[in-house]
Amino acid sequence: MTGSALVRGELMHARADHLARRVFRYPVYMAALELAELPVLDRTLRLFSHNRRNVFALYDADYTTAIASLPAPASTTLVTNLRTVGYAFNPVSFFIHRDARGAIESVIAEVNNTYGGRHCYALGPAERLPERHGRVGFRAERELFVSPFLHGPASYEFWFDAGPGAPDLAIEMFVDQGTRRTFTARFSGTRAPLTDHALLAAAVRFPLMSAQVIALIHYEAVKLRLLGVPYRRPGPDHKPLVDL
Repeated sequence: MTGSALVRGELMHARADHLARRVFRYPVYMAALELAELPVLDRTLRLFSHNRRNVFALYDADYTTAIASLPAPASTTLVTNLRTVGYAFNPVSFFIHRDARGAIESVIAEVNNTYGGRHCYALGPAERLPERHGRVGFRAERELFVSPFLHGPASYEFWFDAGPGAPDLAIEMFVDQGTRRTFTARFSGTRAPLTDHALLAAAVRFPLMSAQVIALIHYEAVKLRLLGVPYRRPGPDHKPLVDL
């Protein structure tokens, strides 16, 4: 038995500003992988491989954060979308570092946009917020262009409320622009042990999960364009556009 899991639940996005107000939810699953267990998972699971092709796979090359050379906290959990039949797109993946007691010490939030840009937010003591109801939070200034419909100076808040071995996992992200909270994203779900049975069930229930993620992103983008929300592409440096 390993600590790695599939987390099946719901992803919610909510936008609320003067240009558009939209909320959508859809069922998803993500993997919560204990990085120390990758050799065991690769050896014992038939439907999952590490750095090899399979129905589900995790490739180090998909991440700027080098899985094999991370700093050595007591443990690291990677919350991410796996490659499914060779394809993956991760709007954001989280490397959650815990101390020997299982408490969250720091997080690397690795964000990708749909234009090929990527940035890692290192969330440590300097970015940490006071805990709220046992939840661990971090704040960082936005440094990567993400949405072609959300511009201007902005900061992120990331909140985590899963203890080690907890049956549920929830991660919440807020986008603040000045005094306005313009965007909220929340993933919440229930953990199931990472087994071939769980992977097969996920493949049947959510075929081509990564393709579904990118399709939903473009589907919502079409809706925003039809609402008349201004659309702007990033520059070659993928820096946020500070003017509206």
